[in-house]
Amino acid sequence: MNFNKVSKSAKERIFSELKNNGYTKIKNFVPRKIIKKYLNLTRNIWQKSNGTSKYSPKIWNTANVIYNLQNKDLSYLKILQCSLFDEILKKKLNDPHFRNLKKKHSNYVLNNYQARSSGKGKLFLHIDSGIPTGYTTHLQISIPLEDTNKEKGCTVVVPKSHKTRKFSDRSIKKFKYLEGNPGDVFIWDGNLWHGSLANKTNSSRWNLIATFSNWRFKSVFDIPRSMSQNNYKKLSTKEKILLGYLTIPSHDENERVSSSIKTSKFKKNVKDYFKFK
Repeated sequence: MNFNKVSKSAKERIFSELKNNGYTKIKNFVPRKIIKKYLNLTRNIWQKSNGTSKYSPKIWNTANVIYNLQNKDLSYLKILQCSLFDEILKKKLNDPHFRNLKKKHSNYVLNNYQARSSGKGKLFLHIDSGIPTGYTTHLQISIPLEDTNKEKGCTVVVPKSHKTRKFSDRSIKKFKYLEGNPGDVFIWDGNLWHGSLANKTNSSRWNLIATFSNWRFKSVFDIPRSMSQNNYKKLSTKEKILLGYLTIPSHDENERVSSSIKTSKFKKNVKDYFKFK
């Protein structure tokens, strides 16, 4: 998949903004024809589904959400696999002491992956790291498939809040609004206080939101076990690592004591990861 080129100076800006402000924007990075493909795919999946999961807490907001995109269509993994994303994620999330891969390989994992369109209720300020350490343990990449602005309920952030080592202050009313066009990309630190506005229009605001984390952090869903056997057979080694098959916890000490396996130990079938002696 071909993305628009980013200059060396632009890369320097991206890393600088992530470090200092906790977020960055890459304008016109994903070509419109690719965006159109994913927008149509997302709309079709939403129309065929029964809506947002019935277990989704309504206290959050009234947004439309499609969970586990990697299980809905494997093409959603392809849009995440570009050299720029990998460069950013490796620098921010890679474990330099990971034992079962060579250092040149990426060992961060996909923590959560969803498509979201803002609803009539706003989403309160929160962090995605779960623990405000001040260190980058999670990173989110958001790819708007449609225009995103204040009226349609865009994401809001509190600049530099990723450095506070505190949970979000939900009384804050002054935000930075992440407005953009289809094909732009927003990336923010998992410690950054962020939320979204209410959608005041009758139009959707679909965007893809992929959360990545250091491999030690548990994913929101059991991504390895929930993958279908048919799709599992189509995964590359790189994709299996991204989805966490390398770092599934052992059943007990009679299976293994290492917290990860080598790629040569990947199982033939999904169900084999959950067969114990």
